[in-house]
Amino acid sequence: MPITDQELIDAAIGHGLVSNEQFLNAQKSSRQSRTALLDTIVSSCRIPRRSFYHAVSLQRNIPFVDLARCQIAVDLISSLPDIAYQRGIIPIIDDEGEILLATYGVDDLASISAVQRNLNINADVALADPEAILDAVGRIQAIRSNGATSGDSVESATSLLDRIINEAYLRRASDIHVEPIDDHLQIRLRVDGMLQVYIRAIPSDLGHALTTRIKVLAELDIAERRAPQDGRILYGLENGLDQSMRIAVIPTRYGERVTIRLLSDSNEQLTLTNLGLLDNDLEAFRQAIRRPFGIILLTGPTGSGKSTTLYSALREINDGTRNIMTVEDPVEQLITGISQVQVGGTDKINFSSALRSLLRHDPDVMMVGEIRDLDTADISLKAALTGHLVFSSLHTNTAIGAVTRLMDFGCEPYLVGATLAGSIAQRLVRRLCAHCREEAVPNEAQQPVMSEYEIETIYTSAGCPHCIGTGYHGRIGLFECFWTDDTTQQMISNQESEVAIREYAQANHTSLLADGIKKVALGITSLDEMLRATIGGVN
Repeated sequence: MPITDQELIDAAIGHGLVSNEQFLNAQKSSRQSRTALLDTIVSSCRIPRRSFYHAVSLQRNIPFVDLARCQIAVDLISSLPDIAYQRGIIPIIDDEGEILLATYGVDDLASISAVQRNLNINADVALADPEAILDAVGRIQAIRSNGATSGDSVESATSLLDRIINEAYLRRASDIHVEPIDDHLQIRLRVDGMLQVYIRAIPSDLGHALTTRIKVLAELDIAERRAPQDGRILYGLENGLDQSMRIAVIPTRYGERVTIRLLSDSNEQLTLTNLGLLDNDLEAFRQAIRRPFGIILLTGPTGSGKSTTLYSALREINDGTRNIMTVEDPVEQLITGISQVQVGGTDKINFSSALRSLLRHDPDVMMVGEIRDLDTADISLKAALTGHLVFSSLHTNTAIGAVTRLMDFGCEPYLVGATLAGSIAQRLVRRLCAHCREEAVPNEAQQPVMSEYEIETIYTSAGCPHCIGTGYHGRIGLFECFWTDDTTQQMISNQESEVAIREYAQANHTSLLADGIKKVALGITSLDEMLRATIGGVN
């Protein structure tokens, strides 16, 4: 017998997943919409169902397993009785190599005993959520039938896609990866910058139907399987909201690979305050973005949060008193009151031509998504010189490295020195889950690092229902800020070296590593996570 909805809700409240206020609001909404209370809580509180089962496992003091990360005990499949499929009881191998019986019905002792007798084992029982059990049953049936599935694949694909997208939304994933591997498909979700397996194996015919379903919704050519295709979908979620998604399809050796980017919800956009800037850097940034002219640059690798910081800055100054215009490839977030121009689409408008046009529209503030060449750099700097405030991004590792990068493009040193207000290099690190965070005992590799950087205490998180067992929840930026003054502007104009500029700016300059060390000491992130983002981690 499965665990009741009421026990799942009680466990979630008991472990702080759901507050009393959230419960009362969901209860009221459930009555009004005549939907199940658990479904309403899942949607309104944005909590994956597996977290409810994890909370029950802690309450009952029984193991909880993530079946996507577990290995099925293949040797026992041939001996599985029908009741194992009917009741959702799956033999798995844990990290220690021990056999467990995973099920969502831990109270169904008769069925569990029957499976144990048939398999001739006395294995412990672990709790898993029903959707994971369903996926595991599908994996077992595919193994037994050499990859074939039964039933109406098109209907199954529709239901499966719905489940995948809703789960990705609940986990706050940024991307969904649909990956063909040999005779099956694997589904991975990128959460807080890291990929995690959601469904380990989808049988090949259902996988093909799933890919076709995605292409149909994105209005792509389903007959074309040898060329890349791109599209968009506006998908209706279970909670009634619409999720905008960008679709990319590319052929691989084993079939078409699909990547789905879940575009951010306008209601959850970050402000400058919660990006992670230290107080002095935050104040300096706020002063810089209120300048009447000059250029401010964000630097860092792809996926380091540059666009998020740029959008946060634009929203901060978007008070209706200035004409703010952007040139982007593509437009990632829509901001009311700002004119946003998309380049690189079917019309093939490039950054430089769009910028020249923008200057004829009386802008006060301009945002250029990325400076990629001399033409774009030159127009941006000259716009900053002639009374405009310009924001943009560059691919360079350090804040002061933005100066060198502009010089490498061929920009005139005097122009860079006269216009650069400042630059910020940034990286993203995962936040330790506040609900399961605790002081950590450093290992042998961490001890010398702590001594070198004078870190007294480090923290870790074991994983809990709040963080879906990962130990991390959300991300925060590490920042290196470089703000120019008369001296640094003169040094840039005189083409002095990056090293010389860095040495002069040292007193008012916080490096990425120094910012990361502060956030490790405060328990915001882990030592390993900080080192991964800054110097490559501990060997």
